[in-house]
Amino acid sequence: MSQLSTQADIVAFLKEQGYHVTEEDSILIIQHEDGLHIFAGIDEPQIEFMVDVCRVNELKIEKLEEIYEKILGQNTEILPSSFGIDSRDAADKRIVLVDSLAIENLDANELLLALDSLAVNAFTAHNLLTSYLKKTDI
Repeated sequence: MSQLSTQADIVAFLKEQGYHVTEEDSILIIQHEDGLHIFAGIDEPQIEFMVDVCRVNELKIEKLEEIYEKILGQNTEILPSSFGIDSRDAADKRIVLVDSLAIENLDANELLLALDSLAVNAFTAHNLLTSYLKKTDI
């Protein structure tokens, strides 16, 4: 299978590659081998990926400007994915990693590279943001 042009093609291919894929409405939840969940939405003419990194309110409020500067700077280093803020819920804004691929001529290797890149960049995001997380009492 070299060209992946439909959601069914993509799901079948990912399952053949050992990924656990769950379909919820029009969203695919792809579990990477390291346990990371990658959310994907297929909307002609592209497939869009998102990885939830953390809630903005989990970060030290007094460091937000510094944090935003760091993650914007990282956008030039973590290509092809990039950091963003998911603000669909104004009370629960989230730092996310996003990527997208054209679906018209989507190649299997291109899809696998995008998923692996998101996983590596999620690890980078974790390392970058860990020191900025609010401390919680356990």
